[in-house]
Amino acid sequence: MSTQQRGFTLVELLVVIAIIGVLAGLGSQMMGYSIKKGNISAAESEIQRLILGIESFQLDHGDYPPSSMEEEYEVSGNGLDTGNESMVAHLASRAKGRTYFDFTEEYLENLDNDSLDSGLVDEISWVFGDSQLREYVDPWGNPYVYIHNRDYGREFSVTGEGKPVMVGAGQSEKTATWYEPIRFQIWSAGPDGIHENAEGDDVSQW
Repeated sequence: MSTQQRGFTLVELLVVIAIIGVLAGLGSQMMGYSIKKGNISAAESEIQRLILGIESFQLDHGDYPPSSMEEEYEVSGNGLDTGNESMVAHLASRAKGRTYFDFTEEYLENLDNDSLDSGLVDEISWVFGDSQLREYVDPWGNPYVYIHNRDYGREFSVTGEGKPVMVGAGQSEKTATWYEPIRFQIWSAGPDGIHENAEGDDVSQW
């Protein structure tokens, strides 16, 4: 008794190809979602680490790092990401015999090519071996926004989507009060790189 092997029909092959395409698409979406979620978790973790560093700085110096270095050191640079640069410079300072944050090197950038003169570098006594005024960026490459509570009524120029945008401190829509009214605000523009004053998909401390 002989048996005949029947091959796939064209319709069956098309169905198989369609199923493989659907599964591949679902796998790609799941991978993209997983990467996005992982980056959000990484940003949240870095923000919490920064908060601990900023609080430690406050214990030694009696105040949080300022929103810019202009008042303390008369340094304004190009006026972009001043809060972030000030935060990094102060957390990296060894003026009190220690630094306040263990920076992840891959997140340290100098996107606007700012620098300090050698005299200020010596005065700040920071841990870096050069004069670059660095920013600390989120997993998407945008500098975190940092604003001291005394500057909540001001707007600042920060990097968003690769270009300067103006932002202000975040407020509750329900109560019209500032978030973190007696401390500071720090947030990331999130996956889309668009600053929404710590709303929308921005990643913040609250």
